[in-house]
Amino acid sequence: MSSSAALLATVFVSCLSSAAVLGYLARYEVAGLRRWLAAHCLFAAASGVLFITQARPSSVVLLASCLFVLAGASLMLQGCRAFVGKRTAPAAEHLAWGAAAFALVYWTWISPDINSRAAVMSFVLAYSRIAVGWIIWSSRVGGRPQYGHWLVLCAALIGGVVYFARGMLNAFFADPSMQWPTHVAPDFGFLGISILSLPVLSIGLVMLANDRLMQQVENLATFDDLTGALVRRAFIARGEALSRVARNAGGELSVAIIDIDDFKAINDRHGHAAGDRVLAEFGGEVQRHMRPGDVFGRLGGEEFAILFPQTSMAEAAQCIGNVLAAVRCPVPGANGKLAFAFSAGINDCARAESLGEALAGADEMLYRAKRAGKCRIELAQRERAGNSSADMAQSAL
Repeated sequence: MSSSAALLATVFVSCLSSAAVLGYLARYEVAGLRRWLAAHCLFAAASGVLFITQARPSSVVLLASCLFVLAGASLMLQGCRAFVGKRTAPAAEHLAWGAAAFALVYWTWISPDINSRAAVMSFVLAYSRIAVGWIIWSSRVGGRPQYGHWLVLCAALIGGVVYFARGMLNAFFADPSMQWPTHVAPDFGFLGISILSLPVLSIGLVMLANDRLMQQVENLATFDDLTGALVRRAFIARGEALSRVARNAGGELSVAIIDIDDFKAINDRHGHAAGDRVLAEFGGEVQRHMRPGDVFGRLGGEEFAILFPQTSMAEAAQCIGNVLAAVRCPVPGANGKLAFAFSAGINDCARAESLGEALAGADEMLYRAKRAGKCRIELAQRERAGNSSADMAQSAL
């Protein structure tokens, strides 16, 4: 087997293997992954066809293979943009891809020139590799594993620099009499290094896709999908940590337990879909009014809790009152939204023996608000002497 055939076989097997892994992951919702899968399928098809016909490939085969690689490079780049949440390619880039495709057609079909074709392919692939590396590297997030980012960056930079060098070689220093699949030593060396960097790049992309899936799983285990609140386990863990800090430092930490009033009646009268909309609207309203550092959790069903670090119970009641005013408790629903209200109980978490004790106290205040007529905010005894909870709720509205 010739060296060219060995390189083509390596690319084919590598792309086919990566496509198999990406195909397995494609059933999950990872932005850009399907484009990476399509790109690797195109790379595998191009290398496979050239491997089979490497002795005497026709102009049609060469052109098709080049266009497959060009399309694959574009898909990989667009997949990376989608993966990191960036907009699609600018118009100038689309024009550049079109010009490159026309140049390939011209120097393969109309006026065959292997050096010019190789230069065009090399420059285009150099751009796409470097762009892929930069997009992925600039998207890294602190606290997450970055092995995949490093791998993609290194492979992309190596491939990009080598492809650029090969483009310069073919554009200005190549032998005009060279024919497929003959290569001068430097050209073959550049081609080999750039091609062999593709499997490393593919491994990095697979690692990124896997990490994104793990991140989605962690989010599902941490956040409630409907309201955006922390699930009970995550909220309790966060609350215990904040309670320890507040008790040790002598700071303030208030906790509120909130329950949507007559939620069962909403479900019975309007259906569970309407109940879900109420929960989602409530979660969105809370998060719009939350301050940096506040912690919002869903304890179960229509019951929620909020932790207010460095905040007195009176200040926490004001924040809750703003949310109560925003959902417009006494006013019929407008713009298709259902009218709903909630009751809340607030306790001082820093002075309780444990988070569980603080939550129990806030829960007692919640039931006091329910018994007093609902749509109210009740504070634990320490601040009730100076603050009328009923007046506070009504003034907020």
